Amino acid sequence: MIALLVVGGCASGPATTRSVQGEGASASDRVGAPGLEALRTKIGFFTRDPCASGDAAEVFARCGRFTTEVRNAIGQVRRDAPDATPQADATEQALGRFAETGCEAAPGTVGEGDPAVCGPAFAAVQDAVQGMADAVGPAR
Repeated sequence: MIALLVVGGCASGPATTRSVQGEGASASDRVGAPGLEALRTKIGFFTRDPCASGDAAEVFARCGRFTTEVRNAIGQVRRDAPDATPQADATEQALGRFAETGCEAAPGTVGEGDPAVCGPAFAAVQDAVQGMADAVGPAR
């Protein structure tokens, strides 16, 4: 009984979604912040990550989580900030080149690529992420 009260007390209110039907497609409203503002907050976290601003040749090997999270946000950029699509495309391409060089590590692991090759490839990722952040705009 106490556990139910504790768990029930953690909720700030019911999480609701409303399903919208139309022409064979369905979507759900987002729960929480509007999509663009949530995206701006997320991208803001990316730009403050040490992987975004550190010396590319030194940090690339420890940035598997960063590259994965950035890659996962690209679709949201295209959806919620369509004017930033060119920068999302550039970021996706930079991430692809970085992965193709064999430099990208899985999240939680350390990459083993050559800093002379991986550093410039990761610097391109850093530049692309900053360009995408500039295009999306700051959180308000």
